[in-house]
Formats: sequence, structure tokens, C-alpha cells
Amino acid sequence: MKGLIKLCLAFAVLGLSQIGAQAQDWQKEWSDVQARAKGQTLAISVHGIEGHAAIVGLFQKKFPDIKVELLEANPSQFAPRVLTEQKGGIYAWDVMWAATSNMNNTILPADGFSKITDYLILPEVKDEANWRVPSYLYTSAKGPYVLVHSYMSEGTVYANNAAIKGLKIESIDQLLDPRLKGRIAVRDPSRSNNGTFVLGSILREKGNAFLDSLFSKQDVVVIDNPRQLTDAIMRGDSAVAVGAAPDTIAQCYLAGGCKDIQRVPFGGYLFSRGVGVMKKPPHPDAAKVWINWFLSKEGQETFVREWVKYNDSGAVSFRKDVAADPKHKASEPDYNNLDKYFIAGADSGETLLSSVIKMYTDIKAKAK
Repeated sequence: MKGLIKLCLAFAVLGLSQIGAQAQDWQKEWSDVQARAKGQTLAISVHGIEGHAAIVGLFQKKFPDIKVELLEANPSQFAPRVLTEQKGGIYAWDVMWAATSNMNNTILPADGFSKITDYLILPEVKDEANWRVPSYLYTSAKGPYVLVHSYMSEGTVYANNAAIKGLKIESIDQLLDPRLKGRIAVRDPSRSNNGTFVLGSILREKGNAFLDSLFSKQDVVVIDNPRQLTDAIMRGDSAVAVGAAPDTIAQCYLAGGCKDIQRVPFGGYLFSRGVGVMKKPPHPDAAKVWINWFLSKEGQETFVREWVKYNDSGAVSFRKDVAADPKHKASEPDYNNLDKYFIAGADSGETLLSSVIKMYTDIKAKAK
């Protein structure tokens, strides 16, 4: 009996020593990576939406020995740029942080990312149990390339109630109101963007015939630039904007303006923000420091805290231990039923998105 007890104690001591060794392993790796990253430049592209640059700035304050080369750009512009560079043998970027649609649908199929799991060090980041729904942690079944740190319930359809007297937009069916002919501005439906996501949600709910009527009968005004599209609804040139920039309108609200502008109660979708490490990053250690800090509890709390200062929605994290900002609780999806949503920027929404783009391009071609 005493021999058995001694054997059990020996195994317990061995187990504890292995746990201790594992802890020392990641701590040493994390320390070594930070040491190697000193003097490196983190080349990072972020979505050109308010809040991103501020959070990257806080990262630089925390890690002052890492220089930051920051590019603020719409993903639809950065994606073709980085792929053209890579095709020419130029690997100039370390990390991308943005809405995930162009990351998942453009860069990932072209083999433009590294596996992000190769860059994860901190146990709290690597342990998928710390994320709300592990099966939705990555955008694609192709592998762990684009990690989603935030899912938010989003709507980017706005109406200017003063644009057409007596018309208040409250349902999808009203988009076919003859009074709106020529007064609906849509962000370019020929590629992935906020406007296409809305149209994907509408297609899912109303079917092909409705979307066909919208494109072919309502003379929609196509504006590719999100700021110009948003300006059109704010000025009243358009009565409805599909795919407007919520951060711009949020800033207008905060300044006391846009009193006639309302977000309409339809066309919502699940918007995902994520991070990816570019293929052959020139500064892999700096990339590791950013990825692990940003996806940590501290990094995600920083994201939530700062995001709410610049936006009227979206201050929510996919980490279980990071609460949404109280002002943005409405942005949280039903995490127990994520499959009920049209998810922009993931494989699951790609079929609908492709249908929207094809329908629009076909109608446009026939009109020429």
C-alpha cells in the first residue's frame, strides 16, 4: 500500500514538473520574441474606420521599442494591392486587421496569409475554450488563417426622413416604393462591401425576385466610396443609403447633427472583424507581439474600451472574458444561434454574396 502511495506521489510530482516546464516554455518564448522584436517595424494595414489607428497607437505605447508602419485603407483596396505585391515577390506587410470579407474571399484563396496559429504564444490566446464559440473562431474551413475577434450584429442601411416628405422607411418592402426611384444609393454591389452584405441579408429574407426588382426598376445610384455614399444621405441627395459608413454617421450624431438620419430596422447581418498574418511577413517577431497582445484579454478590453469612443456600435469581443460595452450591448449577436445569421466575411455567407454580385453584374451588362 505504501509503495502504491509513493508511486502516485511520484506521478503527481512528475505531472506538476511537466506543467511547470510548459509554463516556463511559453514564458521564455514570449520573452524571447519581445526581445527580438525590439527595433523591428510592425507593418500593419487596418481598416480605414475610426478607432483602428487609436488602438494601434496604444499598442505602440505599450511596446515602444517596436516601430509601427500603419496603413489605413479599405480592405477592398488593400487586398488587390497586397496580392499584386506578393505576386511580384514583394512581401512588405506583417499583419492585416479589418473586416474579414476581403480577407476571406480575396486574400485567403490566393494564399496570401500565413497560418495564424504559428504565431500564437500566450496560452490564454491559444486556448480556444476562451472564445465564445470555437467553431466560429476562423472564417474558413480552409484553415486557421483569419481569426475573428469580434462578431457584431450590424445594419448599414440609413434613411433621411426629410428627403421625401411623408415617407418613413420601416420595412424592406418599402424599398420598392416608386417614390424612391433614383433616390436609393447603394455601395458598389459588384464586390464585397457593407452594401453587398446588406443585399445578401435581403436576398436571404426576400429572395431573388425582390432583389431583381430593386436593381432593375428602382434606378439605384451606385457610389463606391463609402464616405461619398454617406455624404449623399446626410445631405439628402439620397433618401436611402445601403452600405453607409456607421462611424461617420456616429460622429455626426455625437456632434449634434444628423437628426433626420435613422438606421432602418432591416437588412441586418453579422459583421466580423479579424486579424491575419500576411504570407512571409518581413518582421515575424513584431507580428507575434501584436497578434498575442491584441487577442489577449488586455488587448480585447482595450479594443472594446477604445472602439466605443469612435463608433455607435461594435464594441464587443468574441472572448468569453471580455464584456461588451454597455452602450453597445445591442451589437451582440445570439452566440448560441450564430447559424441563423448572414455572416459577412465567412465561408457561410459566400454563396449569398456571390449571388448578389452575379445578379447585379448581369443586370448591369444587359442595361448597356
